[in-house]
Amino acid sequence: MKDILITGVRIKKELITLSVCFLIGFVANIGAIIFYQTVYTEVITSLGYILIFTFVLYFIWSLLRILTWFIGRCLHAGASALSRHDEWHD
Repeated sequence: MKDILITGVRIKKELITLSVCFLIGFVANIGAIIFYQTVYTEVITSLGYILIFTFVLYFIWSLLRILTWFIGRCLHAGASALSRHDEWHD
C-alpha cells in the first residue's frame, strides 16, 4: 500500500482556504448583527454556528474544486484523444 504524502505547501493552502471560509462566516455574522440591530454578545454566542457554516462553506468550495478538476481532466482527455485520432487518420 502506498503512503500518501501531503506537502507543507498543500497544508498551508488548505488552512488559508479554511481561514477564509471562517472569515466569510464571521463577517456575515457581524453584518447580520448590525442589520438586525441585535446585541453584540451574539458574536461570541454564535461561534458554534459560524464554525458549522465554515465547514459547510469549505465542503461546498471543495466540491467545486473537485468538479472543475474533473471537467478539466475530461476536456484534456477528450482533446488529447481527438488529436491522437486525427494523427491516426492522416
